[in-house]
Amino acid sequence: MGMQAGMDRAASWGEAVWRVWEDAPEPVRYGALCIIAIYAIWLVLFFTQRRILYFTDPTRIHPSDCELDRTEETELGTPDGHTLIVWRADAKDDALPHILYLHGNRRALWRRARFFRLFIASGWGLSALAHRGFNGSTGRPSEPANVADAILAFDALVAEGIRPGRIVVYGESLGSGTAVQLAAARPVGGLILHAPYDSFRDIVRSRTAWLLPRAIFRERYDSIRQIGQVKAPVLWLHGDKDRIIPQGRGRRLYDAALSTKYAALVKGANHFGIYTQAVFNQHVRFFAEACASLNGQGRPGPEMSVIDPVLPKEDAHPELSKGRVPLAGKRR
Repeated sequence: MGMQAGMDRAASWGEAVWRVWEDAPEPVRYGALCIIAIYAIWLVLFFTQRRILYFTDPTRIHPSDCELDRTEETELGTPDGHTLIVWRADAKDDALPHILYLHGNRRALWRRARFFRLFIASGWGLSALAHRGFNGSTGRPSEPANVADAILAFDALVAEGIRPGRIVVYGESLGSGTAVQLAAARPVGGLILHAPYDSFRDIVRSRTAWLLPRAIFRERYDSIRQIGQVKAPVLWLHGDKDRIIPQGRGRRLYDAALSTKYAALVKGANHFGIYTQAVFNQHVRFFAEACASLNGQGRPGPEMSVIDPVLPKEDAHPELSKGRVPLAGKRR
């Protein structure tokens, strides 16, 4: 009886709502439909944004297939049961930096092989972490998972005996947000921000005429809120022709940094045009080796800004060396 009464009340409420709807003027009905549609779109975006944001590439290629000397593939287990792939090379000397590389939201590790070759040729150590869903790592990427995995990778290096002051974190594009949060949580030796942004959430909102509410964003990457907690020296790299992340957004992040910092604006470079030997020699090399020599004992210094005169040639695949694309790479 109680269930039947409840069903009768629900039916009567439904009939009352339908009568109100039929009696409402057309503009009111159209307005209500628009509001319902907007909320439905927001709801869909809330649950699907990670699939939209991350262009995962599970292709697992060994570093030897990319002609990377003294580089091995290792696995790192996470507390929640996933396996992360790490391309690992040890430094030739304990005084040299060890780069912890955090990639962006697309392309697996093998697509950055040419850039990794610059680190390895310098004798540096390298740990290139493949985020979940990339290069054979299991699971799905998300901001909380990416940050937790980056901290896990850093702690694993320290547990092996690598001094924290030698570890220079390199955050590329979306990975710069992960790198900032890692550097705010751990005493890294240095932080390199490759085409970074102030806040991923604010970039999206500015490009959608601020039609999306803040609460809809599960992936926020509010780097500008964490950069003030970073004590390590910071190197900011940005192309002045970057249309994916305008240099103004990255400059806001740089201006908010409170530690010793260096800015290098690369003329003629788009989002990927920073991957050049000249940029490495003129900026990345001096910065990383200086950080390693300080061994985490960063001290206040003068701010330095550089406009790089190098005009890198644009390339659809700037990370790859011609003739070295491992199209027949092994899936492992």
